Amino acid sequence: MLIACVLERGTGLAASNSDFYFSKTIEKGLIILSLFDRDHQQRSLTEITKLTGINKTSVYRFVNTLLQLGYLKKNNSNKALKLGPIAFVTGHNFIDGFDLFQRIKPIIDKAFMEHNISIDSAIVHNHTLISLYRCEMPNLIYFRLPLIMEDLYARAMGKAVLAHLDEKSLSRFLEGVQRTKLTPKTLIGVEELLEDIELTKSRGYSVNNEEYIKGLICIGAPLMNFNTKTVAGAISLDFPSSEYSLSSIERKYTGILTKLASDLSEIITTTDL
Repeated sequence: MLIACVLERGTGLAASNSDFYFSKTIEKGLIILSLFDRDHQQRSLTEITKLTGINKTSVYRFVNTLLQLGYLKKNNSNKALKLGPIAFVTGHNFIDGFDLFQRIKPIIDKAFMEHNISIDSAIVHNHTLISLYRCEMPNLIYFRLPLIMEDLYARAMGKAVLAHLDEKSLSRFLEGVQRTKLTPKTLIGVEELLEDIELTKSRGYSVNNEEYIKGLICIGAPLMNFNTKTVAGAISLDFPSSEYSLSSIERKYTGILTKLASDLSEIITTTDL
């Protein structure tokens, strides 16, 4: 539910609400479409009304329009709504038309095949990471990577980003995020997190040593826009702790990680992300 999450945080589209040229009608239609995802494949009219806060009459009008255009489809047996064929086509068109995705994919695929390692990539949006592309080896512990990641403090990609924020932005993130002990190894104290972030800066890569999920070790690096000298995303290499130790990962794979991050940063810089 990317669009809904962006709007809830008062960023992205919603930041233009005071703009004379901002269309609330389009905003509401997009919010309704964003309620459908891999975990919520069907919604009722009542549910949509409750989740969006839009009055029922307006929801009915928006839904009816989306039904007629083919973006939504109604289940004949229980009248539940789900995404229609035009939404499917549009989704693929968006992915195919997102130039950054198309340009980084072959580079990550090549590294994945050459080194037999699982690779994650994400882009930064405010204080969140949005999953971009992932290649996963069959030996990796299974977990469903969320599309939007707020728990940057517990992830290798997140720490790589935090290490490249200015002091004010970093303080705002640490003050605003709810830090949860996801595993016994998760760092949640401000002082220990700041110490870990300083260590990330000094060595040039971040470490997630089973801090997000037991059995998963990751090392991460930032994706930079070299023109603006700002962090635009991150990548991580992911390993099962049953087969790799952190010391062996650092010894063998940090060079591969930083080289891949540099190559991808060159692309990010030319796409002006």
